[in-house]
Amino acid sequence: MKKLLAILMILVLIASFAIAKEGNNMDIGLRGGVRSGIVGRLWTENNAIEATLGYNNGLIVTGVYEWHKPLKLGELEGLSWYYGGGAHLGISSWWAAALALGIDGVIGVEYDLKQHINLPLSVSLDWKPGLDILGGWAGHLGNTGLAVRWTF
Repeated sequence: MKKLLAILMILVLIASFAIAKEGNNMDIGLRGGVRSGIVGRLWTENNAIEATLGYNNGLIVTGVYEWHKPLKLGELEGLSWYYGGGAHLGISSWWAAALALGIDGVIGVEYDLKQHINLPLSVSLDWKPGLDILGGWAGHLGNTGLAVRWTF
């Protein structure tokens, strides 16, 4: 099962890069929090598909669809908020190969730093509650995190 999951993740990354070359924007970075890990997004206009490869009592892959909206706070440029939903799949091999499958939501704020430091970086703070449908170890209602991403 672990080999199948690793092969599936590699195929998703290859497909993401292929789609990104067709004119869509992509960003990748690190997320710290309850489910720390690698995070990447593929953009289509003002929406994004986000995938996170994280760790919390096992390996967890989360995918969510996000709707992004501008957030106006005075003269502060580059600030937005987003919301969305998706699913997660996890595997734990500590005691036995326990599988977990569940649903996830997301809400957060993001700040694009490009206009201030002339680098394609963004920083986001979000809340991604997850509930397990199968299993019972991967869901977490307090899943908050801070992510730093590089935009391609």
